[in-house]
Amino acid sequence: MNRFVTGWRRLNRNIKTIFGMPDYERYLEHHRQAHPDQTPLSEREYYKRYLKDRYDSGQVNRCC
Repeated sequence: MNRFVTGWRRLNRNIKTIFGMPDYERYLEHHRQAHPDQTPLSEREYYKRYLKDRYDSGQVNRCC
């Protein structure tokens, strides 16, 4: 069962990377290492910040 869960997480991470979606688990890993004295954003706050940064920058490239 553990191999299945690990494989599923890896697949999920790769799919998010392909579509340019943020990876909250990767953010938490980075935050633990780089900012151990600070509280990380909640998952909801993290996605809100990602969307704000992406769409408020005016640099979104789309075909439509």
